[in-house]
Amino acid sequence: MTLANIDLGELRSKILAAYRADDPMLDRFRGYARRLRAEVKPLRTYAVNAVSFVSADGGDNRLRLDPAGVELVRVVDSRGNQCVLDAFPGTITLEELEQRAVGGSQSVVTPLERLCRDLGKSLGELSYLIRSVGQPGKSKGALRCYRDMVEWAVFYDMVANPALQWASDTILIRDGLLRTKSFTREVFPRIDHNLREAVAAHTKRNVSLSLVGVAKQSAVLGRLAVALELEGTFYRPFPCYVRVPEDIEKECYNFDRTWLDTYETSEPGDDGQRLYQSLGHLFLAKFGDRSLDPVWPVDVAEWQVKDAERVLGQLTVDAQQGFPIPDYPMTIQRAHDFAKLSGLEVAVLEDMLLEGMSESLSSDERDRLLRIKYLSRSLARLRYGEG
Repeated sequence: MTLANIDLGELRSKILAAYRADDPMLDRFRGYARRLRAEVKPLRTYAVNAVSFVSADGGDNRLRLDPAGVELVRVVDSRGNQCVLDAFPGTITLEELEQRAVGGSQSVVTPLERLCRDLGKSLGELSYLIRSVGQPGKSKGALRCYRDMVEWAVFYDMVANPALQWASDTILIRDGLLRTKSFTREVFPRIDHNLREAVAAHTKRNVSLSLVGVAKQSAVLGRLAVALELEGTFYRPFPCYVRVPEDIEKECYNFDRTWLDTYETSEPGDDGQRLYQSLGHLFLAKFGDRSLDPVWPVDVAEWQVKDAERVLGQLTVDAQQGFPIPDYPMTIQRAHDFAKLSGLEVAVLEDMLLEGMSESLSSDERDRLLRIKYLSRSLARLRYGEG
C-alpha cells in the first residue's frame, strides 16, 4: 500500500495526536537544553600530540564464500601502525578464541594477552557476551563483543605498556565513548584502576597523557538534538562545550546505571566493591567557530574532568583540521583511512580464501569453485547495480 491509497487527512490527525501526547516530554527536554545553554563555555585551543586508533568495521572485514566465512579484526592507529591483525572462522569456539590471549600461542593477539595477563583472567572470564561465541543465533553478537574487547585492549596497551613512551603532552583519542558493555561489571573497574595507575606513572615522567572518547552519536545527543536546536544552545560564533549533568544524561537512557556510573559516582556494595562500566564523564562540544557547526558527544576520563577545558581545547586543535567530516577529530579520520580495506584489497583477500578452499579439491572441483565465484554473479546486480 502506498501513500496514494491512504487517507492523508486521517493519517495527519493521528500523527499530530501522537505528537501532542509526547509534547510535555519535548517541553521537559527544552528545559534541559536551556539549562545547558546557561552553562556553555568557550574553548581555547592548546597545542598537543594527538593519537587515535580505529578498528575497521566488521562488515568491511568479512570474507565469505558460502558456506565458508572468515572474520578479520584489524586495528590501526593514526600514525599508520598496525596494532592488531587477526583472522578466524565464523564458526570459532570460545576455547579457540581464548588462545588469542595466551602468551606463546600461534594465534596470540599481543594487546589482548597483555590485558588478560595484567587482570589475571582468561578471555572468557572478562565478558558474559563473548561466552556465547559458537552458539547458534548468538555468535554474531559475541564476535562484535570480541572486536570491542580488542579495541579496548589496544587502548589499554597504549596507556599501560611501559615500553611505549609518549611526548610530553599527548591526548589519546578513542573512537567511541569511554564506556562499554563488553566487559563484566566486576572486570571493568580493574581496567579503570590500572589505567589510572598507568597515567599516574606517565605523570611522574613529566608526560601529561589525557584520555578522551569521541562518538559520532549518542543517546544523549539523539534525545536532546531537537531541543538543543530549538533553544539555540550552541549558537555561538566560537568553539564551545558544556558538561552534561548526571540527571540529564540519566533521562536519556533506558537501561541500568552501570553504563553511566564511574568509580566516583558508584556506590560500593556490601563487599566494598564498586560495579560499573564507564570511566568517562560526558560533555557536548562544538569545535567549529560557526553557530551551525556540528556538536559531538565527548567522554573525558573521570579523574581528568578538572582539566576538561584544557583537554577539550587540545581536541579542538585536532578537530578543526577534520576532513572529510568537518570539525571531527582528524586523528580518528586518519586512523580510519589506514584501517579500512578497499574493494580491491577485499578481492585479493577473497582470492586467498579461495586458494585455501582449493587446496584439498580436485582440478575439476577447483574449476567449479572458480565458476561460482566469477561467473555465477547475480543477474539482478549486473542489470541494476552495475548497469
